[in-house]
Amino acid sequence: MEAALSLPAALVAKLIEDAERHGMSVDEYCRAILSESRAADRSSNQAAFTSEPALDELKLLQLSAERLSLKATVSAFQSGALSGHINRLLPLKIGCRVLWSLLDDDGVGPTIREFREEMSDRVGSLRNYLRMIDEDYARPRGDRLHASFPNSSDAAINRFLNQYIIRKSGLNAEQSSGAMIDFGLIGISDIGRVQFTEVGRNFSLLSNPVLDEEDHRGPSLSADEQVLVLSQIRTEMMREWKFMRHVLDGIHVGSNTPTSLLARINRRYGPGTKADWSASVMPHMRSGVLGRMQALGLVKRTFIENRVEYRVTPLALVILEADVV
Repeated sequence: MEAALSLPAALVAKLIEDAERHGMSVDEYCRAILSESRAADRSSNQAAFTSEPALDELKLLQLSAERLSLKATVSAFQSGALSGHINRLLPLKIGCRVLWSLLDDDGVGPTIREFREEMSDRVGSLRNYLRMIDEDYARPRGDRLHASFPNSSDAAINRFLNQYIIRKSGLNAEQSSGAMIDFGLIGISDIGRVQFTEVGRNFSLLSNPVLDEEDHRGPSLSADEQVLVLSQIRTEMMREWKFMRHVLDGIHVGSNTPTSLLARINRRYGPGTKADWSASVMPHMRSGVLGRMQALGLVKRTFIENRVEYRVTPLALVILEADVV
């Protein structure tokens, strides 16, 4: 047990005197002082984050559409469902805006290394800013914006860059990977520069509730952004789409808990199937696709006592009935 803190007698007397003058008990007065101190710290932090130039530079109004003239051609990821590591989509939007800010006057993009270095420099302030938003608006577990971004450790930042942004895993551009590549938002030019695809350009131009509209209570992507990404998945990423449909169908017919949904995934994708996912991989893939579908407005999570249940949204019901986006 920690020893009680002993205050100087003069300070105690001063606290008692001030508390009586304010018509409060000593305990109430001390709590009021602490509350005011925290509010002042919070106000200072908020001012610092609000004036953060790196965030303002990512707003739609601060970026020139004239620099979006050059486009790369690349195929989206078609080999299977996306990795379970990709469970949020706000980093894709942030990544696109950062890339846009790096285009020169002729529209030429950065090298892979330059893009990664710029993202690495920004993620710390982004995470802090988004954490402040989460706290101010009491965003619930599973909807917290700052959770999309890594903590300050070099290992966490490197994983984030590899998984969400871009990683050159070979000697040529075709061996690059990362969620921005997987979704077909960016590609590598013949001279080794990171450029937007047509889809990436269109995605970048759409207004975002977090970056542009300061709507911090709702989804991290606008309805237009969700529709664009859904359309890209539906038309260009068929195996990811089939996995999403399998999960959506399952939730709709009653496999709406983590355990029942995992059993459904096991029957289609588990050991011995064509996909042959291991028992350790399947929960990871389940969590990833649920996070992506939540970001796309297809799934909601509800917490009932100590358990979670999933339900499909009206948008998902339309998709299930028509199988079109």
